[in-house]
Amino acid sequence: MPSLRATICAASVAAFSLVAPLSAVADSPTLLTPTSADSAPAVSSSKGSAAVKLDSCTLLGSSGRSASFSSKMVAGSSAAAIELRFDLYTRPITGGEWKAVTDVPMFGTWDRPSSGSVVWSKRVGGLTVGQSYRVLVTHRWLSKSGRVIRRVVLPSPSCDQHDGRPDLAATFVGSRSLTNGNRLYTLRVRNLGRSAARGFSVAMRVNSIELPTVRVASLAAGKSQLVSFTAAGCASGSKIKAEADFSKEITEPDEFNNVAEIACPL
Repeated sequence: MPSLRATICAASVAAFSLVAPLSAVADSPTLLTPTSADSAPAVSSSKGSAAVKLDSCTLLGSSGRSASFSSKMVAGSSAAAIELRFDLYTRPITGGEWKAVTDVPMFGTWDRPSSGSVVWSKRVGGLTVGQSYRVLVTHRWLSKSGRVIRRVVLPSPSCDQHDGRPDLAATFVGSRSLTNGNRLYTLRVRNLGRSAARGFSVAMRVNSIELPTVRVASLAAGKSQLVSFTAAGCASGSKIKAEADFSKEITEPDEFNNVAEIACPL
């Protein structure tokens, strides 16, 4: 697993950053309760309150793959001080047990804010594609003598590190006859990825003849576009072959679904 970089900040206090050494995975995994909400369930009473959030989950960009987590904690009337501890966990996006990630600076240690009411944030970078990350935040309320009078553990929502690249896929829609004896062949190009595909060519071959390519200026994530070609009717026993991103301009996680083939006659 690559090195993870951690950053911490409390309320408006200046942030401190460190670069972590190579991370390790604990032998004993800890199971966390999954949640798809933006914030974990909060606890609140006269003794104090706590809530945990996933503030950001970054897949691309200049800052790289990272996640920011925060906890809002209030001391309440009976506590003289508060402490909290962020522990980082990971598992594959496809599922499995959550495992503790150790040796990440400023995670896995107790922090004691000087104020009885604080929003405490931590950020970790250098995350791995295909993995999901979340924190388990332990909150402690202390008496004047330093005795723990209350303890609450809350999980954060997960940050899923999907592949952020575009992913083009081509499928045939059909064909129809034209008045001049040719046929109009229509292809649907979809972007199954998580970012826009900006500028690519679509090609088609009918009766072993390469047709002039069609240019697509941009295709947003999750969108599709119909592309049509005009050619003679395909010979029985032959195949029509089409390919999105024919010139290999787009870097994709799956290049095989760019190609579509269909047997003739249609």
